[in-house]
Amino acid sequence: MCGRLLVVCHTERRDAVRIISARRATPHERNRHEE
Repeated sequence: MCGRLLVVCHTERRDAVRIISARRATPHERNRHEE
């Protein structure tokens, strides 16, 4: 599967997960993810 790697900031509430922000990962973050 080929797609975009996202960095997501979220919070968990009682009955839901709320996304605060989402953005494409930087090259440095992608390299760390692949390790």
